[in-house]
Amino acid sequence: MLAAGEKANILLVDDMPARLLTYEAILGSLDQNLVRAQSGEEALAKLLEMEVATILLDVSMPGMDGFETAAMIRGHPRSAQTPIIFVTACISPRSTACAATRWVPSITFRCR
Repeated sequence: MLAAGEKANILLVDDMPARLLTYEAILGSLDQNLVRAQSGEEALAKLLEMEVATILLDVSMPGMDGFETAAMIRGHPRSAQTPIIFVTACISPRSTACAATRWVPSITFRCR
């Protein structure tokens, strides 16, 4: 629990720096600590260093993808209950939906 006036850490995980900038532009008005990670491995390292209030996690990353990263996050007692918001470019809704059913019982995909 945060002390009065203390800012929450929000972990932003995406392999594309331009998307991280977009997330920061959108979430900047929340006036919280926005923490960047450019891979699943880097995100896991950040979680060992600090507590986070929520995680914005790209699904499709090279190496360790978002679902594999989420599984490892859930496997650690310290971060097991941390909310995760999955982000995807929705390249293949069918494959993303199949993988996502492990995490969310009912999910809606919107592709642009």
